[in-house]
Amino acid sequence: MKKVTQGKVLLIHTWGIGDLILLTPVLQAVKTLYPLLELEILFFPKSAAIPVTDAPFISKIHFTGWKANLLLPTLFQLRKEKYQAVLFSSGVRPWKTWLFMLLLKAEIKVGEYKKFRYPGLSVYVKFNPLLSRTRSNYTLFQSFLNLPSWEEAIARQNELNLYPYFHLTEANHQWAENFLAENNLTGKKVIGIHPGSMAKNKRRRWNKEYFIALIEKLKRQYDYPILIIAGPDEIEVGKAIQARTKTLLLQNALLENVAAVISRLHFFINTDSGLGHIASCFGIKGLTIFGPANELQTAPFSNNSNIIRYPVDCAPCIDKKKKPKCTLDCLLKLTPDMVFKRVQELLD
Repeated sequence: MKKVTQGKVLLIHTWGIGDLILLTPVLQAVKTLYPLLELEILFFPKSAAIPVTDAPFISKIHFTGWKANLLLPTLFQLRKEKYQAVLFSSGVRPWKTWLFMLLLKAEIKVGEYKKFRYPGLSVYVKFNPLLSRTRSNYTLFQSFLNLPSWEEAIARQNELNLYPYFHLTEANHQWAENFLAENNLTGKKVIGIHPGSMAKNKRRRWNKEYFIALIEKLKRQYDYPILIIAGPDEIEVGKAIQARTKTLLLQNALLENVAAVISRLHFFINTDSGLGHIASCFGIKGLTIFGPANELQTAPFSNNSNIIRYPVDCAPCIDKKKKPKCTLDCLLKLTPDMVFKRVQELLD
């Protein structure tokens, strides 16, 4: 098959912000190697586009949804475009990608599959659950671009700009500076803690009482200010932790402004959520607490990002269709002492 060197490529992204950030190293590397390629992204969750809004390696952003009144006009419009290649970001259920791509026009249609190859596509790439989302997405682009091997790409990481990305404006940076100044945090080594995740992923959250115990241990050991970061889905949890620990709380802020604050932290602790991936964009040293999810696939893509989990036979279970009666031992047996010990190792 003839490889693509220029023209328009459409990537369809149905996941959230964390998975989008795991994709950005690949997009930056592709654009570095093929500056004439026009990379376009179609987003289903609109919020997932925030990290790459105005990113220099993206030519155009589209939005849609699964409802017919949103999806059909989008398909009609995209069918008018002439794409060299169309693909979904890695990990989407194969039958969904197949149905969607049958309705689009492109020279090359890339399909990721697990067991069955659905007909009508140009290139098939087998999904490997042992690979990170970043590497899996790289493999998808390799199917129609002449890209170096993954090992060579890692060796040339600086040259290829193979790093996670989050676009910040001067206004975002100024907001963060003002927030730090107003809370007497300017120039201090701040530990940020995000105790939540999206409401639909509540099973991934570490126990609130465990966070409180961890914070008390940190306060006794270190003279670092602690900042609790709470998004819309965990405001009550954030307020409860803040009240019990007498720490600072950041809430009700735009995600871009939260990212600018995270970029100034000394250390970041979080449950498996998008904010841990945001920290990786700025090289912030951190620790992500994993439970049901698969860290092989979705751990932040950074040498400064670390993970901790309690080993149980049933985890990870996030991709299993049939789950036994879950007691979340993967999170309940991960004690504050265990997490504190790992944080100590990383801080000291």
